[in-house]
Amino acid sequence: MKLISTDPSEIGIVSVGQFAHGIFAFGQFARGFIAIGQVAIGVVAVGQISFSVLGAGQAGGGIAWFAGMVGVGGRGVCLRLIPGLDLPRDPPPVVPLDAAMRGEVRGFVRAEVVDGPNGAKLASGGHVLPVKMSPGLLGALTDARRAGKVSEIFAHLGRIGDVVVCDRLMEVPGARPRQFPLAFHVVRFLLLVALATGWWYAFTQMEG
Repeated sequence: MKLISTDPSEIGIVSVGQFAHGIFAFGQFARGFIAIGQVAIGVVAVGQISFSVLGAGQAGGGIAWFAGMVGVGGRGVCLRLIPGLDLPRDPPPVVPLDAAMRGEVRGFVRAEVVDGPNGAKLASGGHVLPVKMSPGLLGALTDARRAGKVSEIFAHLGRIGDVVVCDRLMEVPGARPRQFPLAFHVVRFLLLVALATGWWYAFTQMEG
């Protein structure tokens, strides 16, 4: 193995050329541990068309992670094939509901979401709370309720004069129902296996 190779038939630690094969490969067609080129195949690859474990490109795929205009990958800015937990959202500290309604404190309370004649309402123990919300906030809560996404919510309450106002809403972590059926996850797993198999073939078998 040469330190630097410009011959497409030889593998180099650093390979440069139209067809580059090496640990670090740079070329129109590049294949290596780290590959950068118009077409790049590697463990880490960046190219107009990229096929990798970790990669980026206008189009392509990455087994573990990929970012691109059009692509599939384990995770990243693409069609995700590896199911995973999104970043956890911790619930906010809450204050007693009675104290918030009396105006003694401002803060988040955990409330039920129920249907009302003019949109969703906040409730506690099945009783609607006399709370005012902005039209935008009310619309967002109503849409989420009608879509079946929320039955409980963290509502930030504060008293202004004689009116209790809700100025912020936060979803209860983990409360949103599962959005994709089991069949989708099975297909996604099969696509991941196909992606990994295709990458292994391209990385080990293709000749420049």
